[in-house]
Amino acid sequence: MGFKKIKTEAFVALGKLICRMPLAMQMALGRVVGRLFNWLPNKRKQIAEANITHCFSGLGSGQQDRLVKANLISTGQGVSEMMAALWARDTQVADKFEIRGLSILKEAMSGGQGCLLLSCHTTSIEWGIRGLNHALKQAGLPVGHMLARANNNKQLEAHYTKAREGFVEKVIDKKDIRSLLKSVKSGHGVYYAPDQNFSYQCEFIPFFGQAAATATGPAKLARSAKLNVIPWFCFRTGPTSWVIDICPEFSAMREASVNQALTDMNQLFEDKIRQYPEQYLWVHRRFKNRPEGADSIY
Repeated sequence: MGFKKIKTEAFVALGKLICRMPLAMQMALGRVVGRLFNWLPNKRKQIAEANITHCFSGLGSGQQDRLVKANLISTGQGVSEMMAALWARDTQVADKFEIRGLSILKEAMSGGQGCLLLSCHTTSIEWGIRGLNHALKQAGLPVGHMLARANNNKQLEAHYTKAREGFVEKVIDKKDIRSLLKSVKSGHGVYYAPDQNFSYQCEFIPFFGQAAATATGPAKLARSAKLNVIPWFCFRTGPTSWVIDICPEFSAMREASVNQALTDMNQLFEDKIRQYPEQYLWVHRRFKNRPEGADSIY
């Protein structure tokens, strides 16, 4: 076994070991990691600083610095939340989530047709998927399947897929549209978070006042396949408590022009993120691709 494989297996073993700890200790450990990310110079901190400087230009420099610190701590806890989503016991999921708007999802799925479960990359998104699926199972509804980009480390991806299939039943490659449609037609929701930077099949759409390369796929797919689109968002409300907010059907994704649908989508994401600005994935280079002639913010 090569060093890379040994390192991967050690990482997975450590993650599973951490997930045997009480949930409060898991989350506290994540916040410690986040504080280290804030204290030590690193690339992700620089990306977060650039994003927050441009997206929250109305804040003073001190406020921006505090938001960067809070975001890195939140991102650190997000790592613990992701590991908990993969390997925590079911008893650690129950009663940790306040679910708002579950009736909206029940109504949308009442005819036996699934939907796109649209969201953005909050730091708690994967933990939220496990929490929402737990609630769906308790309500006797089909659990949501998950659209995901495969990890470049195939060995690690195999561990992730096995763990995810324990709570989403089916993981769909982000380019496998046929499987996505099959899941929806069989009555399942499909979790889809199209808010990261795209370099192909995209349009530049405003997001926090910046031109963001935004995938056109969600709008085109919803329109062509006549899919119901239900937005949902997960945010942390305490050290070990979370809220899942399920919103009314996002009909613009199916009915408006592609440009208008994407504009409305990014505005919805922005409105939700502004409620908990430290809990978005600002360490991602959301504005990596720029319009022709525009300078890089990184």
